[in-house]
Amino acid sequence: RRSCALLASAATAASRSGLLMQKPRGCTMKSARRALSEYVFHTRMMDYYAQNDTAVANEFHRARFILILDRKALVSVDKETGETKLVEMGHDELRSCLQEWGFELSLENSVFLDLQKSERRRTKEGVLDYEGVFGAALQSAATPPAGSPVSIDAIREEMAASLNGRFMDLRIAMLVMKEEQERNRLAKLQSLSSWAATFRRCPSCGGGLKKRESKTMAECAPCKKQFYPTFSPVAITLVRDPADTHALLVRHRGSVPGIFTCVAGFATSGESLHECAKRELAEEVGLEASSIRQLDCSQPWPMPYSSLMVGYEAVASMDDKVQVCPDELEMARWFSRSEVADALRRTEADLHLKGRPREKERWNELVYVPPQGAIAHQLIKQWVERKKK
Repeated sequence: RRSCALLASAATAASRSGLLMQKPRGCTMKSARRALSEYVFHTRMMDYYAQNDTAVANEFHRARFILILDRKALVSVDKETGETKLVEMGHDELRSCLQEWGFELSLENSVFLDLQKSERRRTKEGVLDYEGVFGAALQSAATPPAGSPVSIDAIREEMAASLNGRFMDLRIAMLVMKEEQERNRLAKLQSLSSWAATFRRCPSCGGGLKKRESKTMAECAPCKKQFYPTFSPVAITLVRDPADTHALLVRHRGSVPGIFTCVAGFATSGESLHECAKRELAEEVGLEASSIRQLDCSQPWPMPYSSLMVGYEAVASMDDKVQVCPDELEMARWFSRSEVADALRRTEADLHLKGRPREKERWNELVYVPPQGAIAHQLIKQWVERKKK
């Protein structure tokens, strides 16, 4: 009944925004799900929660939570397989643990992330019901002064142990986690919490902004203008030769030694992503692509700011001279499929890249590609594994 009521409210909200949505007669959870596909049902419920502060507030105390502290994600690492997963817990358990360490769990520092089916909730018909998933993004109040015997890292370790996990750098967690859903939830939490924390004043009149509890919109109290979280589009491109036997990979300045990746860059105003992919190839490595195609591959990425990375494949001639942009790249080289395949295997066997070369003269060797959580890994893997035409 509760889900049906939310669905009915969602229908009202949807009709106001021009979407067509009919509430089934004699609405029950069972009949509502029979009338809509599970995906459509979930999507419209998500839209309802995103727009309804009361619904978010009511679900908050019943929901499941993930946690970020000082841009570090609370994760668990399987001792046997090494698989990294987000630690998820209930509201009361997390609030109690956080209070012991001087933190408060509130709607203000939390973001509504998702709805998931749960064994903990069932309808009268015995069907699995949905529960909310929130993320809390916390910041330590202060760093101990230099020379203090108190270590913020040690405190975080103790706190993580009390929460049955460990804190892992956000970037590393995004790179090593296997499940796309977990990576996307973490990206959403970091992006929306950062936007809510920094976007406080109206750009038009300077008035204070009131955020939705879901952190998906802000409204200016004086002038009533509405603002939404933004992200920057990025084209990331796997460059291959016309014979499809070699790929051009690059090593960025300041990156981990021995790791090569794809050409990537932000789109600029008035530019399509297709044009962005072609321009970045010219800017970074001095090559003109003879053809470019968009791939069915994209990824939200929250560092350093919220972006959406979209995958491309470009064809360029190996006869043209590679001229790297020294401000961004250390090196760009053509590698054979077997060379890239070897690096891919090493990466999948060593996600934390512990075998990276220490000797400076080996830093520009192809040892690794980005780990499994990066879209570059997927682009490179698809190219390695596909059969030559």
